[in-house]
Amino acid sequence: MAEKTLEQVTREIEQVLKFNDAGQTIKQISQALELEEDYISSILVCRQSHSDDAASIAHMVMME
Repeated sequence: MAEKTLEQVTREIEQVLKFNDAGQTIKQISQALELEEDYISSILVCRQSHSDDAASIAHMVMME
């Protein structure tokens, strides 16, 4: 995660949220975006717990 910028993480989160809103599972999102399932799960937990704003979620995910 340290090698990714806040902007990169925010873009990934926006994509994850878009797929999730379309009803895709974590596994489907992982395969489509070539991201780790644990990373996607963290994004979705942060979304449920705190916010729908991708930038806010990015800050939380990067702090993990």
